[in-house]
Amino acid sequence: MIQKKSKEQIRLIQKSGLIAKFTLKELLSAAKPGVSRFELEKIANRLIAARGAKPSFLGYRGYKFATCISINDEVVHGLPSQKRIKDGDIVSIDVGVNYNGYYSDTAATIIVGQASQEIKNLVSNTRKALMDAISVVKPGVRVGEIESKTGEVLRVSKLKPILALSGHGVGFEVHEEPSIKSDGEIESGEILEEGMVIAIEPMATLGTGEVYTDKDGWTIKTVDGKPAAHFEHTIAVTKNGYKMLTV
Repeated sequence: MIQKKSKEQIRLIQKSGLIAKFTLKELLSAAKPGVSRFELEKIANRLIAARGAKPSFLGYRGYKFATCISINDEVVHGLPSQKRIKDGDIVSIDVGVNYNGYYSDTAATIIVGQASQEIKNLVSNTRKALMDAISVVKPGVRVGEIESKTGEVLRVSKLKPILALSGHGVGFEVHEEPSIKSDGEIESGEILEEGMVIAIEPMATLGTGEVYTDKDGWTIKTVDGKPAAHFEHTIAVTKNGYKMLTV
């Protein structure tokens, strides 16, 4: 069941979202050659705690970290470790925050150093898919229209949506209904209503879009080893449209 939120609850989710936004921005700035994933994890823990919040991923289904840091062919759920970022890596960072019981979720992908035009297009057009999908959000729109818009942008950009994973509702819990994939049919899925809060998160790759779970039990990687990109914002459905809660 989709859980709608009051205006006051959305305000509190936005407080959570602003902490997540700030943390993500700082982590992206710190992601440079020679920096380890675990160093980024420590920064996230410090920044979130300093703002009176908790990392929402920590402890979720047994997950042991505050962040997911995924590199190159890792799509999502990359584990913080002593592995260091290298020049040319594609780094995706996902941050979730629990502020007094209100949850937000945001993610972004950056290129560290130099990369090919193909890689630049992967990153920029996955972000475009997110922003274009957000633009259709309003009461009365079906989830399928968000999915279809995402898929349309990715197809035009010659990217493959990763359909084994999805966005989701958020706010009272880390993951809520509905599920929101990176492609779909316009007339399918739940109808959006004022008060819903959703996390839209396109994931795309230069390859086939097929993925598998690594032996660590968490990291999702592309089967063909092709790089992937991932962007995410938490969005509230308002009376006449939407409000971004992680910007």
